[in-house]
Amino acid sequence: MITTTAASTVGAPFTGVTVDLERGKILEFAEATRSTHAAYRDAERPVVPPTYLCFEGFVPGSARPDLQALPAEQDCRFFGPPPRAGDRLNVHSRGSESEQLTEFRDAEGRLIADSWTHGSATDAIASGLLANYATDWLGPESVRRFRTRFLEPVAAGDTLDCSGEVLQEYVQDGEPRVDVVLTATRPGGAVAAKAWATFARAS
Repeated sequence: MITTTAASTVGAPFTGVTVDLERGKILEFAEATRSTHAAYRDAERPVVPPTYLCFEGFVPGSARPDLQALPAEQDCRFFGPPPRAGDRLNVHSRGSESEQLTEFRDAEGRLIADSWTHGSATDAIASGLLANYATDWLGPESVRRFRTRFLEPVAAGDTLDCSGEVLQEYVQDGEPRVDVVLTATRPGGAVAAKAWATFARAS
């Protein structure tokens, strides 16, 4: 797996804010990124898709970013099952427009998730398709990390073929896990995006 460089992000931290994860925004994000799993759409408290916290614009004072204006690389990590609609999180961000680290903590200060973004803009569709492919395969509640590298812009109507393979299986923090690599390919064979993901596995 790629080792994140999020800890090297520089810049003064933003003042923390408290946010409530909203069901409507999770559903909107799932629709925009073609995430079809029932856990995002039909559950009373839908789980956040793997890339949701990277894109949803939680930096204090910032507008929600356009889903068509995304970083060239992003890394979303979860320190347990991903949060759900209705969860309240304390959010702290630091960095710059080109590189940013955001931490999500619960009321007791426990780190629930973090997201790191870096680079110039491309498109949301490829990451959404790769994330949907992976969670259909391994389960939305099981994701522990999802890192995407964008290689080409992808338009909303583009067709991509998603594939994946297991890299390794192991136990970390007492939890069986699996690392996978995922690829989004155009019909002509060009690779639009790649992702490296970690999922918990049932023992």
